[in-house]
Amino acid sequence: MSERGTHGSLPDDAEEVLSAALKSARNGNENGFTTLWRFHNSRLTRFVQSKLYGSTIDADEVVSETWLNVARDIRSFNGGPTEFAAWLYTIARNRIIDAVRIRDRQVRPTAELEEAFWIPSPSTVEKEFEGSESVKRIVEAIQKLPPAQSEILLLRIVSDLSVEETAKIVKKSSNSVRVLAHRGLTSLKEILGGEQI
Repeated sequence: MSERGTHGSLPDDAEEVLSAALKSARNGNENGFTTLWRFHNSRLTRFVQSKLYGSTIDADEVVSETWLNVARDIRSFNGGPTEFAAWLYTIARNRIIDAVRIRDRQVRPTAELEEAFWIPSPSTVEKEFEGSESVKRIVEAIQKLPPAQSEILLLRIVSDLSVEETAKIVKKSSNSVRVLAHRGLTSLKEILGGEQI
């Protein structure tokens, strides 16, 4: 199956495969669910690990809880591949909020972040990361941004979601997402001292 194109666009064949997988998964077919998991899991993991960078909260546990929620509720899900991506990331965001609220853990660095960026993918952003120090520096810089800008950059760049998918997840208009992403990238360049990002 083809991967996403630049910043979230789905090739036509992927759209068809994911639509069929969704229909199959809603009917309880394990193969359909597996197809959805294979397509989304690496990006979802990178998003959760980036969002929780510096936290003692177990990102893998949050990802697992997200997929368990999806498995439990997929029969009642209504929508296509784009809506599924928005639903998946909304569940992940809610699991992160729950984990922070319930566990009330202090922030400290974690060594697991770099592993999330080592998952093979054609994403141009990942190709820019030559070493773990670069990854840590960029994620730390993103975390210095206002929360709305930070989250939108993680969804757009790290998870490679489209403007429309991101807008559904954060419950903002597409125009607001574009503006926040632009402001976030401008601020990120300033934080990183004008380096190319």
